[in-house]
Amino acid sequence: MNRFTTAIAFCAAALALPGTALAHPAAVHSSAGSAARAAAMSDAATRFVATLDPAQRKKFIRALDDNAARTDWSNLPATAYPRTALALSELSDVQRVALHDLMAAAMSGEGYGEAATIMWIDDILHGIEAANLPNVPAERRAAAERGVAARGSGNYWISLFGEPGSRSWAWMINGHHFAANFTVVDGRIAFTPLFLGANPQIVRQGPYAGWRVLDHEIAGGFALIAALDPDQRKAALAGAAVDPAQFTGKGKKDKPQLPVGIAANRLSPAQRERLMALVEEFVGFANREAAAAQIAAIRADGPAKLHFAWWGSSDDRTKRFMYRIAGPSILIEYVREPQADGSGANHVHAIVRDPRNDYGEDWLARHYSEAPHP
Repeated sequence: MNRFTTAIAFCAAALALPGTALAHPAAVHSSAGSAARAAAMSDAATRFVATLDPAQRKKFIRALDDNAARTDWSNLPATAYPRTALALSELSDVQRVALHDLMAAAMSGEGYGEAATIMWIDDILHGIEAANLPNVPAERRAAAERGVAARGSGNYWISLFGEPGSRSWAWMINGHHFAANFTVVDGRIAFTPLFLGANPQIVRQGPYAGWRVLDHEIAGGFALIAALDPDQRKAALAGAAVDPAQFTGKGKKDKPQLPVGIAANRLSPAQRERLMALVEEFVGFANREAAAAQIAAIRADGPAKLHFAWWGSSDDRTKRFMYRIAGPSILIEYVREPQADGSGANHVHAIVRDPRNDYGEDWLARHYSEAPHP
């Protein structure tokens, strides 16, 4: 049994009852468990704010309706995408512990471990690039040194939007290969957009050789494409090579793309559950309550609206590939990128979005129309 199977089964069973009208996902999210989780996250955020001095608070706190700030995130390092929020490098040990309390409250155990590992791997990348500095030509040395300085677990930025404990508020963390957005609206928790990545995906050298992150997502994707029969695979394959233009952008909401690949209603029940298990690998980053509600919403949309598509190599996980799972309530993309030095594909990017509720925007619109007070 996985991290939230019981909750998902309960929601799916309720949705399947004869004569039961399918509720908007927001209704599924309105539960005592979700409200308790939102309260725990609010308490953790309040405790963290209490540790900050006035200058830090000025960098950290924004208005909830500051859309420019809410969408101002990136997976790029600071040398390529400067930030203006509060950096982890500016926090004391006590403040960092309080921040990790907030992260743990917002994420599942596996999600928190994944986030922490991604940030730690950036420390590994810092060491790799620092060790290579003597080999960098003199004319490129200064730029390389700036690049090294931008690596590491201190180079992540945090923002708070609104007031924790109010009926609607949000917070965000972002930096190299990691960005997470959490929005609370009337006791419900939205957790998209979410960006996860790593370089290296598998550490190849040193005392941490063999450590890896985002690996089950690779294994699950290849297991699903391998389980398809020839006709299904032909339908799923969207391109012989990965087209970077196909990868969904960061920040503001992208225009919905036309469905590509194979619809889940063309899969056998076993294949369909394999697809949903892969979805759970990503959605399970969030806390159990938010993840279970998101899965219930995806199931409520129906298999005809959920598509699986693949680009690039489908039989060699060390080569470049990309897959997409897309439906009204979910957009997941995972891509393995080649290394900049040509040493193989050991660099991964993944994004998770909710096409109708990124940044909790659907819930916020309903909140303001139905209860236009803070």
